[in-house]
Amino acid sequence: MRTSVLAVSIFALLGATGASAQELRIGGSTTSLPIISSCSAHFMEKYPTWDKADASLPKQQVVIYVTGGGSGFGVKGLLNGTIDLGMVARELKDSETKELGAPVVKAFARDAVAIATSAKSPLAKTKQDFSSAELAAIFSGKTEKLSQIDKRLPAKPIVLLTRDAAGGVTEIFQQRVMKEDRLAASRLQFPSTAGLIKKLEGSDTAIAFVSAGAISKDSKVRTYGVDGVAPTQENMVSGAYTLNRPLILVAKANPSRQVQLFLDYVLGECQSVVKELGFVPVAAAK
Repeated sequence: MRTSVLAVSIFALLGATGASAQELRIGGSTTSLPIISSCSAHFMEKYPTWDKADASLPKQQVVIYVTGGGSGFGVKGLLNGTIDLGMVARELKDSETKELGAPVVKAFARDAVAIATSAKSPLAKTKQDFSSAELAAIFSGKTEKLSQIDKRLPAKPIVLLTRDAAGGVTEIFQQRVMKEDRLAASRLQFPSTAGLIKKLEGSDTAIAFVSAGAISKDSKVRTYGVDGVAPTQENMVSGAYTLNRPLILVAKANPSRQVQLFLDYVLGECQSVVKELGFVPVAAAK
């Protein structure tokens, strides 16, 4: 997937129908962005006006805007009223749940944090798996060269690629792998998953932690196991691959009927999109 920050908009349809619009604003996780953008487009095509989705609603044009910004924005945007639904690629923190005040939280897919390099990286020929200790040493900057990972490899400096602090993958990797260690100050940070993947594809010395679903169909990228377990969908579902995570949609308490209708759609008819894009549908994850 090569989706950068994307907005779904149908101003042309507004002009064609003459109907007033009722907007639904969604923002947050860039990992979730391609899924929810696609679901939004399908929803607007199926239900051009809200009364088509629920006869009790007015005949207003359905307009859904979807944008990225990271999981952190998915929560902050809800709190400040910028968005109606937040996309978050991790569990909510207790502090966030408290701030939001009994939010509605719906998991719509399962994903994992995968360790990845370019398929042309020298590591792709010698490594199948990393231990958590190896990863902590690499991403803290203690292991600086490829030859320190495997003596057969060239003594080239390792380029570390990460999402920024707003990304759900960063929080999970810090908690479950780095623990008390800090990520190296020399790392290159990216505001979106798509931007990170593009950089990873073109570098033979880079290593990253990134959404497994986002690279599941990318032949230019190679993934590795962690502590002997590969980031497959089966291992995500069973929990054997410990760096797994939920993709969730979050709304404030007592969401509007429009928000609830879209949530139901994502959890129902649009689960086929989740699977198509390389993620684990919520039904399979139960």
